[in-house]
Amino acid sequence: MEPADLTWEYLDARTESAVATQFARYGLAVDYETLPDAVVKQAKRSILDSLGCALGALDADGFHACLKLIEQLGGVEEATVFGTGRRTNAVNAALANSFLIRYLDFNDSGGGGHNSDAIPSILAVGEREQASGQAFLTSVVVSYELGKRFREGIQAGSLGREAFHTAGVTNDLRGGLNVPPALGPLLGMEEHAIANAIGICASRNAPLKILDADVEELTGTKNLRLGGVAADAIRCCLLAESGLTGPISVVEGDQGIIEGLFDGEAKVEPMLDFAGWRILDTDYKTISANSTSHGHILATQRIVETHDLGPDDIDRIEIRASPREVRHTTSVGRKYPRNAETANHSAHFANAVVVRDGEFGPAAFDSATYEDPVILDLIGKINVEVDPNLPVRSLQGTSSVTTVTGETYTETIRSPPGYGDRLAGGDVDAAEIQPLSDEALERKFRGLAQEHLEEDHIDEIIDTVWHLEALADVGELARLMVVE
Repeated sequence: MEPADLTWEYLDARTESAVATQFARYGLAVDYETLPDAVVKQAKRSILDSLGCALGALDADGFHACLKLIEQLGGVEEATVFGTGRRTNAVNAALANSFLIRYLDFNDSGGGGHNSDAIPSILAVGEREQASGQAFLTSVVVSYELGKRFREGIQAGSLGREAFHTAGVTNDLRGGLNVPPALGPLLGMEEHAIANAIGICASRNAPLKILDADVEELTGTKNLRLGGVAADAIRCCLLAESGLTGPISVVEGDQGIIEGLFDGEAKVEPMLDFAGWRILDTDYKTISANSTSHGHILATQRIVETHDLGPDDIDRIEIRASPREVRHTTSVGRKYPRNAETANHSAHFANAVVVRDGEFGPAAFDSATYEDPVILDLIGKINVEVDPNLPVRSLQGTSSVTTVTGETYTETIRSPPGYGDRLAGGDVDAAEIQPLSDEALERKFRGLAQEHLEEDHIDEIIDTVWHLEALADVGELARLMVVE
C-alpha cells in the first residue's frame, strides 16, 4: 500500500472507533419494537413531567423574551411554541420550550442530569418531520441513555462526581453528544452524518459553570443550559446532513473533551458500555427546588404541619445538610433572592416560605414574596450548617425549629419522595425509598397545568402521553400544549 493509503486507513479506523461514531450507531440501532415496556413507560413519565413543568412556567419573564426573539426572527412554521400556539422553525420552538421546562427547576433528574431539557428539541424535530409517537419515544430514550453514559465516563476519572464542577463546565455539554443521535433517526440521517453533527455540536457548546455557580446570583440564562445546546443540535444536524464536517474525535481526540476540559481525567469505556437501561434510574422532583435542598425543606414542613407553627411562633431554625447543599444554596448571592432562578436555590428562602405558607412551590416565585417583611424576618432567623456525617452530595437534611416559648422540634428526612437511594447518604432502608407513582406524576401535572388549562384539556394531554405509541404524528401532542 502507498503511504497515503496507510494514513487514510489509519484515520478511517480512528473515525470508526470514535465515541461520536458509536453514539451515532447506537442511536440508529435502538428500535421501538425491542424496547422493554418499563423503558417506554419511563420515557412517557419524563415527557408528562416535562410538559407539566412547561405549563407551570408560562408566565415567566424569560419566556416572554424568547417569544420576542421569535417575533423578531420569524422562521418557517414547522413547530409549535408551548402555550401560545405560535408556529416557528424547530430551533426557535425548541429554545423557547426548553426554557419553560427548566424554569421552575422542577423537572426530572435523568439522562445525566436534567435531560428533559432536551425533549423540546426532539419534539420540535418530530413535529417538523411528522414523526410517529413511537419514533418520538425512541428518540427520547436514546437521549437519556447516551446522556447518562457520557456522564458516567467523565465521572469515572479521578475527579469523580465533582468532575463537571471542578473542570469549570457544566454537565450540559453532554447535549452535544446525546441529542444529535436522538435527532438523527427522525431526520433520516446516516451514521457518518450524525457523527459529524456530534462533532460540530459538542465542539462548540460547553456552558460555563457560572450559570449554576455556588456564589453568584443566578440568572435566566440558567434555564438554557442544556436546552440551548439541544436547540443548537438541530442546526448542527442539518449542517452535517448538508455536508459540513465536524471533529468526530471530539471526545477522545487531541484537545477534545477529555483532554481539553478534564486534563485526561475521564474514561471512554463507560461511555461505550451499552448494556442495560439508564433511563430507569430517572428521579422526579416533588419540590421545585435544588435537589439537595429537598431533605431539609421537607423536614421543616413536617415540623410546621405537626405542631401548627406560623411565622410568629419561630425564634430560630437550624438546618443541617450536605457540604454541597450548604456551598450551593447559602451564599450572600442566594440568601435574599430576587428571581426564581435564585429562589429555588436558596435554603434560607425556601424554609422561610415553608413557615409562612406550609409548603414551598412555584407560587413563591414573585416579587411580593421576595420583598415580604415576614419572609425577610424569617430568613434572618435561619442558620444552615454542614452535617459532617453526610457525604458531599446528599439529599438528606435535618431541621431543628425552636419556638419563642422555648420548645425545640427536630426532624430528619433521609430520602425525599421521588428519589432513589443514590443521593440519600449512608444506608437507607428500602422502606424509606419513595419513588413517584404514575398517579403522583399526574397530580403534579394537574397542579402545574390547572392555572392555564381546563380539566378536560388536562385529561386529554395526560391520556395522549400515556398512549403516545398510538400517535401517527407527534405534532398532535405539541398542538395540545396550546392554551386556548
